[in-house]
Amino acid sequence: MDENKNPQAKTHDSAEELYRRFLDGDSEAYESLVALYLNELFRFIYGIVLDYHEAEHLTIETFAQLALNTKPFEGRSTLKTYIYGIAKNLTLQHMKKRKRNQHMSFEEIAELSIDDGESIQTALENNERKQYLMDAMRGLKEEYHAVLILLYFEGMSYRQAGSAMNKSEKQIKDLAYRAKAALKKKLEDSSVFY
Repeated sequence: MDENKNPQAKTHDSAEELYRRFLDGDSEAYESLVALYLNELFRFIYGIVLDYHEAEHLTIETFAQLALNTKPFEGRSTLKTYIYGIAKNLTLQHMKKRKRNQHMSFEEIAELSIDDGESIQTALENNERKQYLMDAMRGLKEEYHAVLILLYFEGMSYRQAGSAMNKSEKQIKDLAYRAKAALKKKLEDSSVFY
């Protein structure tokens, strides 16, 4: 296949090649691999824990587990879904330990962006709706929350999400259906969306 026609294939090939080089002792390859996935992996974890420092710690821990190679990548999925699987497992373990409510900090509120041409009132209403959506998602079962983040915030396919969550594509479709139904029920109880 021509890599110029499919840039995503080039990314996957280069990520897997970086991983192979890292396993052969090339520390620069590991640094390049971390740089390749760092930002999007952080966003994925942050979308679940909603705490900057915890997300940062869990992101670092994910890459540490990748480096320790305790459960080697065997190529049954893409390297990206393998890394997300590590992150998902660490994050869910962390969430089970942490049973406190999270609220937006003052710093997070200050960072809310306002698009050009959008009134402050509209921006606040949109941000309130986003916050309510995230609060509603946090109230779901951890598996429901994770599958919604993977599918709708990270843009993974059902197959990729299945690999990351150690489930079949059909199980992910069923899980996503139940997660969306549970989220819809929570949102219907609110005048924020309806």
